Amino acid sequence: MTNRQTLYNGIGYAAWGYLCIYFNINLGSVNILPNFVGYLLFHSAIKELCDEERELDLLNTLVGILTIWHIASWIGDIISFDLGDLIPIADIIISVVNIYFHFQLLTNLASLAAKYQPEGEELDRRILNCRTFQTIMLTSAIILLYMTNPNNPAGLYISIGISILYLIAGLIMMVTLFDLRKCF
Repeated sequence: MTNRQTLYNGIGYAAWGYLCIYFNINLGSVNILPNFVGYLLFHSAIKELCDEERELDLLNTLVGILTIWHIASWIGDIISFDLGDLIPIADIIISVVNIYFHFQLLTNLASLAAKYQPEGEELDRRILNCRTFQTIMLTSAIILLYMTNPNNPAGLYISIGISILYLIAGLIMMVTLFDLRKCF
């Protein structure tokens, strides 16, 4: 049996990681809650939780790739340089890796919830629902990004709608992860 404090810490790292991913607080062009910090927190979560959920160890390479990409993108934002414009195929590949990473991470967190949640709670189900919704929203956003004309107002309104739904799902997921953390 894994130490409950380790599980508590790991779930906490994941929840705080999603905070960094879902919320951008900018000072000028600099995001003071950069995505790479979220991925570093996910790396810490994986390290803490992999003894309990062995499959999480398989995500180490992906979280490393995503961390490096987001560090480079953050630096690019500071110097007004868009890495995705420079290497569009890499941007698409990173987007697919990102979708898979979050799908698998949330699947494993739902598995942990199923093991440790109090009777009658459905934290695992809530995490899986958020995972599925997030996957749909991320995929939709990527498709819209590459298939719509940025000057078309309809595409802008659809993007705003998807962003709002994505944010709501993120808030639900963070609350659920903090609820799961209380189980430890």
